[in-house]
Amino acid sequence: MTKVSLKSLRDQGVLQKLVVSILLMAIIPLVSIFYILHTEVSGIFEKIHIRWLFFFILCSISIGYMLSRKIVVSIIRLAKDVEYVTHADLRKQIEVTDNDEVKIVAQYFNEVTDELEKNIKDLQESKELIQDVLSRIGHAMVSFRRIESIFELTIETLTNALGATSGAIMLYENEILKIMVSYGLPETLKKSLTIRKGEGVIGLSIKKNKSQNVLIDDSKEMKVEIKKGIAKHSLICVPLIYHNRVVGTISVHDAQKKKRFSKDDLFLVENLAHQTAIAIENRRLNQDIEKTYVETISTLALAVEAKDPYTRGHSKRVAEYCLKLADEFKLDEKTKSTLQDAAILHDIGKIGIKDKILLKPGKLTQEERLEMQRHPIIGENIIKPIHSLSKVAYLVRHHHEQLDGKGYPDGLKGDELILPLRILTVADVYDAMTSSRPYRKALSKKEAEEELVRQSGTHFDPEVVQVFMKII
Repeated sequence: MTKVSLKSLRDQGVLQKLVVSILLMAIIPLVSIFYILHTEVSGIFEKIHIRWLFFFILCSISIGYMLSRKIVVSIIRLAKDVEYVTHADLRKQIEVTDNDEVKIVAQYFNEVTDELEKNIKDLQESKELIQDVLSRIGHAMVSFRRIESIFELTIETLTNALGATSGAIMLYENEILKIMVSYGLPETLKKSLTIRKGEGVIGLSIKKNKSQNVLIDDSKEMKVEIKKGIAKHSLICVPLIYHNRVVGTISVHDAQKKKRFSKDDLFLVENLAHQTAIAIENRRLNQDIEKTYVETISTLALAVEAKDPYTRGHSKRVAEYCLKLADEFKLDEKTKSTLQDAAILHDIGKIGIKDKILLKPGKLTQEERLEMQRHPIIGENIIKPIHSLSKVAYLVRHHHEQLDGKGYPDGLKGDELILPLRILTVADVYDAMTSSRPYRKALSKKEAEEELVRQSGTHFDPEVVQVFMKII
């Protein structure tokens, strides 16, 4: 019975316990003392009864004191535990045995600290994620010379970091979005996908100039992305804005477990979007500068040929031969374009050679020949500042190399000569042989072919020579 009563008391609130403790410590003793005084006056109370009554009063005061002390100790312990948790370890749980308001406060505090610890952990993970993304992208900016490589790594890193299925950076021109780089999307989609302003979630982000973080359940617009094969259930899209002008979008698609992307995810994409917009605008400006530079050096190349009536049209004819050979060898469009540019610009370095050597009617002396052999290096140095023409610069530098290693300037041989270089070498030499020079007449087509065959395997690639014979 006593245990039941104590348990019942333990389950009571602080107010009830205080009432009981006051009753035990004050009211009962006072009533008892008043009773003793009254009975003494009447002379009806025996001394032994008085002793037992004093003992009862003492017990009542002691129990009341212990009960009050227990309440105070619980509150002090709670305060100390709270102080420890807030200054030391959020993982510590406050334990209270009584089922009163102190325990409720402790439980609420434990829940708050659990949530706080979870938020701190999430924040730390987000911080580490952002640091990892920025570190990898920063490393790419140092390591890669092609801006496209940086964009590719940016979208790949972002997609993986957010646990998404795919991602894309799209360029906006003439109110149409087209993929510039992507990760996780099919190749066919990269080439064919177009999205108009206001179309779907991605188009809506352009129209409203506002970030979109949507789940299929609450977005009618996302049906467009689903139909086009971009996303299935969730999507973040942020417009790329530079000086109040939209230049494109950056988006990630399909979060893990078919959930909506988090606010932290959106925050990260928005931060990257700002830097990406600047990079895209810089890329456009660089392309304009490079285009102007290419036009300038192409004009210079024509000027070099114009100085010598014997070489006029040489670069154009070499380019035509190269393209025909490239088709025969089934080279891709990018390589063909590089080869064509190299053919047009391969003699640009002659602008740094003295006219008296270039236009000399007789054979060159050894010293003059060495001077003339500098023109591939000069040409490379002229083209090298244009990063997009780095492969062209390589072909220009080495267009006088030979299969046996006796060419110049670096004496490359065998497998060191890539196929586009072997093609350019044959086309250049053939056109040179079939063109008149101040010191000799042009060879006939048959004579030039015989010379190519004679030097096949030493100066020239036999397979390239064989194919060349078929197309001229």
